[in-house]
Amino acid sequence: MNQKPYHHGDLRNTLIETGIELINEDGLGGFSLRKVAAKCGVSHAAPYSHFKDVQQLLAAMADHVTEQFTVSLQASVEGQEDPMSAMGELGTAYIAFFEQHPAYLPFLFFQSGITIQVDGVEEGVPAYPPFAVFRTTAYRLFRSLGLPPERDGTMLMAYWSLVHGVASLLSSSGVRYSGNWQEVWQVILQSGGTENETDRA
Repeated sequence: MNQKPYHHGDLRNTLIETGIELINEDGLGGFSLRKVAAKCGVSHAAPYSHFKDVQQLLAAMADHVTEQFTVSLQASVEGQEDPMSAMGELGTAYIAFFEQHPAYLPFLFFQSGITIQVDGVEEGVPAYPPFAVFRTTAYRLFRSLGLPPERDGTMLMAYWSLVHGVASLLSSSGVRYSGNWQEVWQVILQSGGTENETDRA
């Protein structure tokens, strides 16, 4: 079995990153602290100094990705006064995040158990932070274009499908593409999808 070296004092993050890789390979049913420890090359008892059980490790893994994703998206729109430019930068950051961390996407959307309420916020369920940034940026764009609020849900899903589709493709181990993924997003932006929707509204 391949063992992953870790830096002294950084075992917690190593367990988290290794856990993300392992759960993508084996699924939730084959996931355990013992297997993560073995892949890290540490004793079976070592993870318990950071996590009381596998559920706590899973929660830490989800928080680890969510926090980084949120910070990346927030930074991309900070200071962007033009709504269209903000959406362009947001999409660029979204794609770049998963380019840098391709293992994060399958974990986040298929293994972590996150819930994303697209149409507003369900009572008692906080908005998923990265998507909240995406939705706020999108609604700002829609208002600037004069789109009627009743179109928000459809337009939001359209934009999310476009940027997430690019991110999903680049994160897939079975997809081979020699081009620049960011250029794909720029082509999508330049195609004027929202402007076409404005004409139909």
